[in-house]
Amino acid sequence: MEPPEMRPTQAIREERLTKRILPSFKLPHVHWIKAVHLPTGTIAGVAGWQGPVSWLPNVLNHASAADFYGWKGGVWTQEEFDEMWAGTDIGAWDGSMKKGDDVRREILAGEKHWYLAPLFTWPEWQGKGVGKRLLDWAIEQADATEPVTPMYLESAPYARAVYMHVGFKPVGDSNFLRRGPAIVKGLEADEEVETKTADEKVAVVVDQVETSNEVV
Repeated sequence: MEPPEMRPTQAIREERLTKRILPSFKLPHVHWIKAVHLPTGTIAGVAGWQGPVSWLPNVLNHASAADFYGWKGGVWTQEEFDEMWAGTDIGAWDGSMKKGDDVRREILAGEKHWYLAPLFTWPEWQGKGVGKRLLDWAIEQADATEPVTPMYLESAPYARAVYMHVGFKPVGDSNFLRRGPAIVKGLEADEEVETKTADEKVAVVVDQVETSNEVV
C-alpha cells in the first residue's frame, strides 16, 4: 500500500509510522509490548495488543481511528496528518483497514476480545520463540478469565502455523479466532521444524513499551 514510486526512504517511513502510533500509547486499552534479549538488551520483536474491548477501530486505520479518537485536529494539525500519510495509497489502505475492522466486528458480534495488530519479529530473531512470547503475554491474561476472553487476529499465509500452534483457529481467509487452549490438527510438519530449532531459542523477556522510540 506504499507504491514504489511514492515510497520515501526507510528512515522517513519509520519516522512517519512512529508519529501515527504515538497517540495510541495514551489509550488504556492499547498495549505495545517488546521482547528483549536478556544478555544484550536487544529488542527482538514488538506487538500491539488492543483489549479487552467490545470493539474499537484498529489504531493504524488512517481515517476512522484519527476521527474516532479525536487525533486529527487534536493531536495533529491537518498539515501534519497529511504529511505522515504521504507516500501511501490512501484508497487501498483505508479499504483494507475498513474491511478488516468490519469483518472483526461481524465475527465478534460485540464480545469483548483481545485484538493483535501488529506483531513483528526482527528477521535475525525469527524461529527462536520470540513471536510466541509476544503472544503469550496476552494469552495468559485471556485464559485467566471465566469464561476465557476471545482473541482475534489477521495473518499472512506464511505465519498461520505460528498462531494455530497456540490455539487460534481459522474463521476466514486470513482471520483467526482463539477461545482458550486448543490442539490444532494438521501441523505435524511445522512441529518437526519447531523441534529442530528448539535448541536455538534464546531467553527473552516481554515488557510493555514506555516510549515510541522503542518501537522502530
